[in-house]
Amino acid sequence: MQQLAERCARWGHRVFVLTRTMPGLPRHEALGDVELHRVIRTVSLGPVFGATFISSLCAELVAHRRQYDVVLAGQLPWEAVATGFASRVLRKPAIVFAASTGPHGDVRQLLAARGRRVLCGLVRKNSRFVALSTQGRDELLELGCEPGRIVRSTNGVDLEHYRPATDNCPERNRTVLFLSRLSPAKNPQVLLRAWKEINRDGQYRLLVAGDGPLAEELRRLTREESLRNVDFLGHVSDVASVHRRAGIFVLPSPSEGCSNALLEAMASGLCPVVTRVPGNVDVVSDQVNGLLFDHDDERQLAESVTRVLGDESLRVRLATAAHQRVVEHHDLDKIAAELIDLCGQLVLSSAQAVRV
Repeated sequence: MQQLAERCARWGHRVFVLTRTMPGLPRHEALGDVELHRVIRTVSLGPVFGATFISSLCAELVAHRRQYDVVLAGQLPWEAVATGFASRVLRKPAIVFAASTGPHGDVRQLLAARGRRVLCGLVRKNSRFVALSTQGRDELLELGCEPGRIVRSTNGVDLEHYRPATDNCPERNRTVLFLSRLSPAKNPQVLLRAWKEINRDGQYRLLVAGDGPLAEELRRLTREESLRNVDFLGHVSDVASVHRRAGIFVLPSPSEGCSNALLEAMASGLCPVVTRVPGNVDVVSDQVNGLLFDHDDERQLAESVTRVLGDESLRVRLATAAHQRVVEHHDLDKIAAELIDLCGQLVLSSAQAVRV
């Protein structure tokens, strides 16, 4: 969303972001040409969080109503509830992104919430819904969204920033990268369990980039299992530089929407080895531009990673095809232009409806 916002601002559109207040951070800040307003106030007490988030965001949307023509909600709960309510009251078009899918995804969270009938009704009042995967579209239909208001799109990559390394580094070809939040939703434990078999001779290296609630547990598992050549990098701000240190990218998560981490790794020329789950299979075709393995099957994961580590021609072929896939289907400039065009259409339709 930040990259889309930056592109829209660069092309002459005013973009401002409403987000939650954060202790120690300024209420108002400029990120390049994008205005950031940390003004949404919440109370972190179970269901009270959702209620305070929605009410505060609605108030801000009303307060800023003369400053925007269209509003984009980054995900369904709880942003889309507020934008659905405000868009009908203010007669402003609203676009919602279904950011994540699966058991812990946007739609499942909404359907499990208290007062879900009212909440889902408000969500359906948004003007358009962007599905980033086939499963995302299916879940939006399950939510009751009209098929004609669902737009199939995808995430984009800055192809100038993320591109294959040009130097010949032998160490890169022996290195595997996991880059994501260290949380149960990304399932990094299965990769560490598989690493003992993958690196039984100690000739390969695993880079674990990211931070999160599982960080200490993963370090402890590494020590207890005497896993060799595992480097924990913590949070990294320059993702592209980490890509240049590896040849294989592993994504073991049980569900995905359309993973930016995966797309960026593919754009950078890494060979993807990812779970066979919706979202991933929209991007990676097994043995065409990567390898797929069943979720939580460490034996399959170990076999897949070992295979591409040991077969340079296969790794290069899959990585080249992965890069080409991103170039052809996930160019950020093209996707941003399509989003701006959609916004323009909705604003024009809204203006015509008001005149009528």
